[in-house]
Amino acid sequence: MSQMQPPALPTEPSITITATFCATLVDEWSARGVSAAFVSPGSRSTPLALALSANTSIETNIFHDERSASFAALGHGLTTGQPAVLLCTSGTAAAHFHAAVIEADLSCVPILVCTADRPPELWDVGAPQTINQTELYGKIVRAFHQPGPPEDSIPDDWRPLATTSYRQATGQRPGPVHLNLSFRDPLVGKPAELPPKTSGEDSQNPNSDQPDTSHLAVSQFAASQLLERCFTDDGSARRGVIIAGRGQSNPEAVQAFAEHVGWPVLADHRSGCRAPGQAIRHFDGLLRCPEFAAKHQPEVILRLGEILSSKALSQWIAATNADVIAATPWGRRIDPEAVLPFVLPQISLIEAAIEALPAEPLKPRDPGWLASWKAADEAANRAIIKVLATHDGLAEPHIARETLERLPAQAALVVSSSMPVRDLEWFGENRDDVSVHTNRGANGIDGVVSTAIGIALTGAPTVCLIGDVAFLHDSSSLIGLAQRELDLTIVITDNDGGGIFSFLPQNSLLEHDRYEQLFGTPHNTNLEALVNAHSLKVTRWEGARQPELLVTPKQGVRVVVARTNRQANLELHNQLTAAIAANI
Repeated sequence: MSQMQPPALPTEPSITITATFCATLVDEWSARGVSAAFVSPGSRSTPLALALSANTSIETNIFHDERSASFAALGHGLTTGQPAVLLCTSGTAAAHFHAAVIEADLSCVPILVCTADRPPELWDVGAPQTINQTELYGKIVRAFHQPGPPEDSIPDDWRPLATTSYRQATGQRPGPVHLNLSFRDPLVGKPAELPPKTSGEDSQNPNSDQPDTSHLAVSQFAASQLLERCFTDDGSARRGVIIAGRGQSNPEAVQAFAEHVGWPVLADHRSGCRAPGQAIRHFDGLLRCPEFAAKHQPEVILRLGEILSSKALSQWIAATNADVIAATPWGRRIDPEAVLPFVLPQISLIEAAIEALPAEPLKPRDPGWLASWKAADEAANRAIIKVLATHDGLAEPHIARETLERLPAQAALVVSSSMPVRDLEWFGENRDDVSVHTNRGANGIDGVVSTAIGIALTGAPTVCLIGDVAFLHDSSSLIGLAQRELDLTIVITDNDGGGIFSFLPQNSLLEHDRYEQLFGTPHNTNLEALVNAHSLKVTRWEGARQPELLVTPKQGVRVVVARTNRQANLELHNQLTAAIAANI
């Protein structure tokens, strides 16, 4: 009996509607400014992966793990403001995008999330690698599109689909847009001639939309509401503070406004408002001192952008009787302390307020207001330096300070949630010449290394400051990292577990073994060996003036591991708080 022969494989791909559809989407996205794609390997996503890799205007980055790819796309959007294309195959691969989609929603980061799918005739019939991907991410995406297999659609609709999805991702409230794209076999094909671009200037120039001036009247009204609360009846400035987080619109304008009204600025580094001058570096430590907090009650608080990480600041806001005014980004209401009677629109608010101010700086109602904040800040800084000098540069607050100090101008710093972001905010010096990023939308430790990779792929020299648990949580991002041409340094504080939980009541209320089991969670992982297994350079943090932190062009990827101790870190933070209180 003769054996059956396998079917002959085609010698070259043929022209297919699917290939033409995907090439059209990519061509339109590229024309609108999309320059990067983050792709995880798979079969069903083949048509779009081929179209992306064939477009010379789009850099296609391959990530073995979907979660790593998704957070790298997030990092790209954070630093460029442009959406990347994020692509995976069908099935559970799409589920691994979910955490990054959540963060992109809450942090208003644009991403074009493309999940490949089997055609509808293979849904609900037990076909392999098939799940229900329809509206997989629910309401957190800005829009959901499911155009069906290209053979069932109209080519005239393809460019409008690309245009609409791009605009939805980059609109007034940027964020993720989900396209669930069904592809039939054959998956490998060549595109035919693409549908023509839509007639009109807009299709040729993605920036041709006329400027929107409708917000000017709104911002002028909002500025008048703000200024009414800044002045006393005699025209002097009331005692106020500006609290600035990520998403505030104009750091230079914030600084100018603060100088004009004589207010201190309490800002995190993400805001861009940590310029020397009005910015108070160690406000967290100051507000942990009850006497200082009680004596420095403002009459007005102007909150710009997202909230800061400091719990002491949040409690101080909640307890104040001040007139709290907020201008939050992207139309979000951010008010965990429940102190806001209303939220002002942020677009051009500070600029409009400056235009309405008198030419001369306002006479402060309390002449010593700003000076007392600055004097206390200087005293706190001296106390911090004195305490840290006794720890040989091996303490976590010192690592955060040193990492920030050693960054060259225009570099990027990515900071993990939990303790690194807090140590930077509480103990870092003022710098407004570097960009600082952290995934604080959902405050998770997901994908921190991947986010840093996505930012470094834009060409910015990048340092990632991360805890050991967050690093292990994203260790799949190390796959192939040695082969990427990046200027990236990863600094890991390794205290063998969850250091932030040491600051919670669980640490003192629970028996030691139970606490370690549930919260300390030691991992006993040799991080240097793990890094070496991925053929990456690794060194040990040795203390003062780490030369490895000086990010230079073409340096490649480096990892620095700093060994610390959780209990000693808790005691040091308590010592710093006490020293600040004693010194002010």
